[in-house]
Amino acid sequence: MSTVPVKAADAIAWVDTRVPVWSAAGLAIGLDPLEVGELGTLTSEAKTLKTEWETAQALADAKGVDYRAAVKAMRSKASGQVTQIRGFARSKGNPPSIFSAAQIPLPADPGPAPAPGTPEGFKRQLLDNGGLKFTFACDHPEGVKAVTYKVERQSAPQTPFEFLLNAKKREFEDSSFLGSSTVISYRVTAQTSTKDGLASSFTVRFGASNEQATIIAQGPAVDSQAG
Repeated sequence: MSTVPVKAADAIAWVDTRVPVWSAAGLAIGLDPLEVGELGTLTSEAKTLKTEWETAQALADAKGVDYRAAVKAMRSKASGQVTQIRGFARSKGNPPSIFSAAQIPLPADPGPAPAPGTPEGFKRQLLDNGGLKFTFACDHPEGVKAVTYKVERQSAPQTPFEFLLNAKKREFEDSSFLGSSTVISYRVTAQTSTKDGLASSFTVRFGASNEQATIIAQGPAVDSQAG
C-alpha cells in the first residue's frame, strides 16, 4: 500500500499537512529545505487546479441538466409535429409526396388493429403556476397500442380549434391561455400511427379566478375532423 494516497484529493490533503512539518524539521529528517519548498509550490498549484476543476465540473453538471431538458423539450415538440404531419397526410389520402417533403417515413400498412377509443370523463385541477391540469379516461379496443392524444384548444366561441400539444398520457396541462378568457373549449383525439379515434370535447367556464374554473359540458366532438 502506497504511503502517499493514490486518489488526487486524498494525496493533496496528505501532502498539504506534511509540507509545513517537513519544512520545519528540514535536515533533522534528511530533507533539503529547498526541495520541501518545491513540494510546497507543487502542492499549491495542485490545490488551485483542484478548485478550478471542481468549479468547471459543477458548471458542466448544470449545463448537462439544461442540455437534457432542452433535448426533451425539442423531442416532445418534434413528436407533436410529426403527429400533425401524419394526421394531415391521412386527411389527404396519405400521398407519398407529403412524407417525402417532410422527410419522414411512410406509414406502415394498416394492420388489423382497430381505431383507438374515445376520451371521456374530463376533470380539472388547479396548478401552483395558475394553469390547469386535465385528466381523462380512454378505453381502447384490444390490440391498440402506442396511443397518443392530440389536444386542440378553442380560445373563444366560434373560433377555430388550434393544435395545443400531443399528450403521451391521459392528462395534459395548459398554462398558456389568456387571463381574460371566460370560456375555453378543448378537443382531444386518441391517435395511433395509422388511425384516429373519435374526438371528444369539453368546455371550461372561468370565474373570478382559475380556482373557479368549471367544466360545464363534455361529450363527443360535433366535427372530429375540423380545425
